[in-house]
Amino acid sequence: MKIKRENMKDYYTFSSTAELTLFLGIERETLFQRAKMRGIDLNGTYTEEELTALKPAKKSALADLSIDSEAEIEILKMRLEMLESQLGYKDRQLDDRKQHIDTLKSTLEKAEQNLEKTQTTVDQQQHIQMATLSQLDKVTSRVQRIEMEDEQKKHWWSRSKKDKNNQSK
Repeated sequence: MKIKRENMKDYYTFSSTAELTLFLGIERETLFQRAKMRGIDLNGTYTEEELTALKPAKKSALADLSIDSEAEIEILKMRLEMLESQLGYKDRQLDDRKQHIDTLKSTLEKAEQNLEKTQTTVDQQQHIQMATLSQLDKVTSRVQRIEMEDEQKKHWWSRSKKDKNNQSK
């Protein structure tokens, strides 16, 4: 395509109808139909108005739409990247929390094991204490019995001495 300017008007030159159809983005048959309907001679040189008349009306609306769509697509891509970044951050947070939970579970298991050991030790100490108290009671009662026997013996000797003294008088 070549552009030529005369009298403040641009003229566009195409070497073939195939080149023109590619430029307009339409089929060859559509090009001939539109040229015939609008009275445009397909001689290879066209004004901007003629090219606009040959272009599909929807094409310009689609072009505007595609420009808006491209901007929206870029915005959506940026938003998607941002959301993926946030998702990655949240994934890392979840992984950290899972590790923390695993650590807490391990700590809890150790604490439960220590509690069981401590409870077993307390039970053993209570049994030892009860056995010791029982032995202490036995020893105490034996000591008391021995002391009572000693008291009785002391009294017996003292009684017999008194009796002897009384008899001697």
